[in-house]
Amino acid sequence: MQALQSKIHLDSAIRFLHLIIMLSFLAAYLTGDSEDWHDWHMMSGYTLAISLGLRLMWQFLAPMLGVSQPFGLRKRLTIGKNFLQRVFKAPAHLISQASLQALSSGLFQASILLIFLVLPFTVIFGYATENTFNHMLKEIHEFLANLFLTAVLLHIASLLLNMGVQKKFWAKKMFWGQEFSGTALFSMALMLGGLMAFWYWYLS
Repeated sequence: MQALQSKIHLDSAIRFLHLIIMLSFLAAYLTGDSEDWHDWHMMSGYTLAISLGLRLMWQFLAPMLGVSQPFGLRKRLTIGKNFLQRVFKAPAHLISQASLQALSSGLFQASILLIFLVLPFTVIFGYATENTFNHMLKEIHEFLANLFLTAVLLHIASLLLNMGVQKKFWAKKMFWGQEFSGTALFSMALMLGGLMAFWYWYLS
């Protein structure tokens, strides 16, 4: 069982954090221009930052605990590099199934890297705007939020392209799987408990 867990790259904790990041961004973006929902907007932004921090921590903890082997920076860059090599080697075959698959995989990984890069700066400038009321900081925050949205849309579009090319519903892997790691489930419960404690503290 331990050997099996070390071969997969998705586990319950990663799926949970993916869902929290997805819902938090949606809530933050939809409440961004509403004064009535401002507290929820800020809480959603902070939840994004906490979830990203937990995801980065889990990137290193999961292999150490023998739960999974999440894709890291090197793996994601390698996937993008493979597509670029295909482009330069055979530019005339870019519309082939193999090339489209490589393109969608490369764009998918690039969107993830962009999300992880833009997210912390979006939250930082949101926090700075909240505490300084500086118009320029607000403009930067809104630009980064829209860039984050662009990365999310690229993420979805590349996933749909990949599923269309391979005719497989890959999205299900991020929402349910066949692994039943007690360590991952326990870690997920701790993460949820921590987030709930933060939500209670913030709203009270």
